[in-house]
Amino acid sequence: MKKWIAFLLALAMVACLFAGCGQTDDTAQTPAADTPAADTPAADAPEEEAPAPEEVDYSTVKIGMLLSNTVTDGGWNQAMYDSMVKTVKQLGMSEDQLIPIESLPEGGAEGDSTIVQLIDEGCNLIVGASSGFVTNINAAYATYPDVYFAQFEGASGDNYCPFSCYDIEALFMCGYAAALMSEVNELGYVAPNPQTSVVRGINAFAAGAKAANPDATVQVVWVNSWYDPAGEKECANTLLDTGIQCLGYNGSTTSVCQAAKEAGGYCTGYNIDMHDYAPEAVLTSFVWDWSPQFTQIITQVATDTWTSDLKIANMADGSATLAPWNTDIMPEDVVAQCEQMYQSIIDGQTVVLAGPLYDQEGKELLAEGETFTIDELINCYWFLDNVLGDLP
Repeated sequence: MKKWIAFLLALAMVACLFAGCGQTDDTAQTPAADTPAADTPAADAPEEEAPAPEEVDYSTVKIGMLLSNTVTDGGWNQAMYDSMVKTVKQLGMSEDQLIPIESLPEGGAEGDSTIVQLIDEGCNLIVGASSGFVTNINAAYATYPDVYFAQFEGASGDNYCPFSCYDIEALFMCGYAAALMSEVNELGYVAPNPQTSVVRGINAFAAGAKAANPDATVQVVWVNSWYDPAGEKECANTLLDTGIQCLGYNGSTTSVCQAAKEAGGYCTGYNIDMHDYAPEAVLTSFVWDWSPQFTQIITQVATDTWTSDLKIANMADGSATLAPWNTDIMPEDVVAQCEQMYQSIIDGQTVVLAGPLYDQEGKELLAEGETFTIDELINCYWFLDNVLGDLP
């Protein structure tokens, strides 16, 4: 569904970046939004600063949102939808200015016809909420030059922009916490499909694990589905049965949490705060909040200041966040180490996925001091040297 050039100043323009959020207002550990991450690429300054949201008339914006599952799926689509609802409310827009289309098949004729229907109903902003809608959005935007299109990690055009999230920092922290809690060097990771944003997340988790334990490895098992509770639990148990104690996760069900709980192990959640599903097992969760990106996109439509650059936000902006540490199961010294690393990232003292880095074959990916470009991260399809498993 699952990042990034015009970042820092582009985000500042609206008040202020590989895989599907909600429940972030009360649970997310969100640093101050005016604290930039040091490893986020800088951007060229815009010609003019956009009006503050409270000064904008949003009544002219009507949003059609394409979702691949329900808005209560407990995962990616819920995260996207809840973030959009949050944004609409914060901007003072009415409920009828948002039309969500749930459980829409990705990439096919139904997606194409749905876009036409939304435009006929007055939508002047179409948002593709998962990577599978890239084909539909790519086919539509040139046909409707007076309509704006935003697509998760899509392309760009005069009326078309991609959006994403600089997710590697928070996923790095999940791996860091998991490695600190594990008594063995090998961690596990239950992954849905071999898509670039998922691969990026695995690498970030593995880098975090290695920062906590230089001997840490991460064994990846593929579910080969975006939503398969039974398959996810089977994959989790396969890893746990080998003696692995801590699991990373990318998905939308509670199966991995339950498997870890039943085995007496630990895991990190994904998409939303999964603590309550298995409080004996969930250390923290990677939580999305897309409202910074959505605010920028909607404001540009409302103010006729549209730009086709990538709209992206990071951990410091509150877009990729962490649920609170589970202090009921994490020792005080482990929580303290996690909090120290978290703050080090926010302060720019620790740069996530900085060189030297090597892939599984020993090829140098980054030299000492180098970092990836946003485009390289978005198109990430390689594994770091401490990841065990194959890329299909």
